[in-house]
Amino acid sequence: MPTPKHSAALPAGMLTALAATLCGCALGPGADARRLYGDVRRAAVFVLADGRHQGSGFFVDPEGLVATAAHMVKDTGKSLEVVSPAAGRLVAERVAIDLAHDVALLRVPRRAEPYPALAVAERVPPPGRQVFLFGDPVFRHRLFLAGTVALPQAVYDYNPGTGAYTRAYYVVGTSPEGTSGGCWVDRRGRVVGVQSGYLNHPKQTPAGIAMVAPPDAIRELLATRTSPQVATLGTRLDELWTQHPGFVARFPKGTTGILTVVPFKDGPVAKAGLTKESLITAIDGTPVAYNEELIAIVRAKRPSDEVTLEVLDPGGKAPRSVKVRLGTIGGAEPAAQKAASPPSK
Repeated sequence: MPTPKHSAALPAGMLTALAATLCGCALGPGADARRLYGDVRRAAVFVLADGRHQGSGFFVDPEGLVATAAHMVKDTGKSLEVVSPAAGRLVAERVAIDLAHDVALLRVPRRAEPYPALAVAERVPPPGRQVFLFGDPVFRHRLFLAGTVALPQAVYDYNPGTGAYTRAYYVVGTSPEGTSGGCWVDRRGRVVGVQSGYLNHPKQTPAGIAMVAPPDAIRELLATRTSPQVATLGTRLDELWTQHPGFVARFPKGTTGILTVVPFKDGPVAKAGLTKESLITAIDGTPVAYNEELIAIVRAKRPSDEVTLEVLDPGGKAPRSVKVRLGTIGGAEPAAQKAASPPSK
């Protein structure tokens, strides 16, 4: 191939910096990948329950507070420990658990020397920004995995581990089993989230999209150090337009709403008489078509508050208003997951 006649040679260092900037991999002034890895590794831990590996975590406060995923440590009958490359194996106790974000705080004994804690960022990075997950997956340790922010605004996904809809944002990247509770960091080493779970294809294979608890949830739990009480309808939900065409056809054309596809036994909507085929079209007079719309309104309430649902049942039945008294996340939901099955898609 002929060599271009008009080309200017750039210094090797400048070419490297330019390439890194164009691909979004530059770590910023005064930082490099090795230093970032070392800083995060010193603050990282993995979590043991009754001596068995559960997942990952990290020091979020120099006095000995560790952040991790709530679904790993919610069983109060198990003893907890963390293993740290900087501090060794330490007994841990639960401080607070937020099932609505899948975030938990643990505490290890104080020591004279501060623990190597990571700072928490103010907000989620913008879409397309590179972030990094540090964790200890099963059979492996100290992995540093790259990802890209795919959806910066937090949405709600059902998390079987917590038995609730958790608020999370999406990162395109690998998050193998055992990295739950690990820290996602930006190129400056600030924590931008806690690894919670991952999206699956219909056949339950990972889709390569991680669910990440946002930094505001970590900051709030750090500030209050109290397990929050969060309102719930006590059901799995599904948007009508995701269902099988035959099921959608049982409603008037153009209908939108949210199906209570798996009402938890003895939960709020089950007590109100809703079934897996009940369609919520509005709550307290506000029409809803997306899961996020309905859950956001419920989350703005308090447990035991009463809401009015506009409900439509299939088969040409008349709409009806149903009053529901909200329950509390973390109650009877996890044990009721097998109570019913959603309509076939």
